Amino acid sequence: MSAFKLGTLKEKLWAIVAASFVARVIMFFILPSTPSSLAPDEGTYAALTKWIAESKPATDFPAYGEGLYLSGRSIIIPSSALNRIGMNELDAVRLVSSFYGFLSLLLLTFLAVKLLNRRDDLSKFNTRLVLLFFTIFAFLPSHFVWSTLGLREGPNEFWVLLSFVSVYVIFHFKTRQQVLAYFALFASIVMCFSTRPQAGLVLGVGLLIYLVSRIKQTKALLAISAVLTGIVLGSIATSGNVGVSILEDPGVVITMVDGIPTRHTGNQVDAASVIETPNCPLSQNSVIASTPSRVDTYACILWRAPYTTSTFLLRPFIVGDVTSTSSAFAAIENLIWFLAFGLIAYFIVKRRGIPRFNQLAPSMIFFALYVVGAGAYEGNMGTAFRHKSLILWVVLALLLSLLWRNSQNPTEDSRNKSAESAV
Repeated sequence: MSAFKLGTLKEKLWAIVAASFVARVIMFFILPSTPSSLAPDEGTYAALTKWIAESKPATDFPAYGEGLYLSGRSIIIPSSALNRIGMNELDAVRLVSSFYGFLSLLLLTFLAVKLLNRRDDLSKFNTRLVLLFFTIFAFLPSHFVWSTLGLREGPNEFWVLLSFVSVYVIFHFKTRQQVLAYFALFASIVMCFSTRPQAGLVLGVGLLIYLVSRIKQTKALLAISAVLTGIVLGSIATSGNVGVSILEDPGVVITMVDGIPTRHTGNQVDAASVIETPNCPLSQNSVIASTPSRVDTYACILWRAPYTTSTFLLRPFIVGDVTSTSSAFAAIENLIWFLAFGLIAYFIVKRRGIPRFNQLAPSMIFFALYVVGAGAYEGNMGTAFRHKSLILWVVLALLLSLLWRNSQNPTEDSRNKSAESAV
């Protein structure tokens, strides 16, 4: 038995990776042979997979046309390849989705191991903290399930994570493979557009905001070039979905924002758990006018933001929001999110700020943009709860930073402070 004992933190992290792999294999074989009731969308992706595998034109795909294919190629293309060699289309999209989810954990583990190579003085508390957060990321029920079903959550998370890991490597690692980091940054943005264009746009804009703040550095200029190129090519690659590429008309971004209220209302249709649309004082102007002005539309999005954002992050509640067994599980899991945000608020006040803020800034900008945008866009709690899994890693990274204990000896530290006060 001693041969299986895990001694170092690195060994334990790789053990979590191995356990995740085994769990995903088991999950793959126990899932029903029909689309899950938790995510009936996987049936649509499976049908599109078979459609493309049979070399039928994406433009003729029933009901959705080419749009779904262009905005989901990162999962549809590899799934159709598996379908061509004999795998069932539903199994194919599930396997590809689960593989992406496993790659996300693998990517974070590689980064953690690289960082651990720089220091071997972790306290027992910090070691347990790292293990706890990696375990939560790998096995939090909804996060694990969404990335094993045939959905876009797995690939979306991987490409977003790869972009931020690339930025971290560019600014905080001295490596000969810097060129690879710039290429990975560019490619991840393009692929994010080919997974979910809205997330790709938020990702690109968030990274640009951060990079512009560091524009005096040559690295930042190169990274901005990679991000801008990724946004343009990603937009062109999904131009059939958004109507026109950003390169041809930058105003397409404004058009997408203008359509948020309409999409929010559309997402409420036939939903078991509707996210209500709060009344906006400026919406009265829209009733008088034939069409709402852009200023009124944006002002109402901001007016509703506190409600829609908190709803996106914390609902369904256990009391009042539970409409099914799946929503009951979601409400129970949201208690963990409540606890996480409570701890974050408490420790930010206690520490009078966020340690290692510069390293976390890119992901926090993305987090802010994503939750406000998704909150305004979502119209039902079921889809909102699923899409929330994309930001789990940001919440865990922020908690890790706030809870991390410095390796300096507490006794020695207190003596130094006493000596300083005596002087």
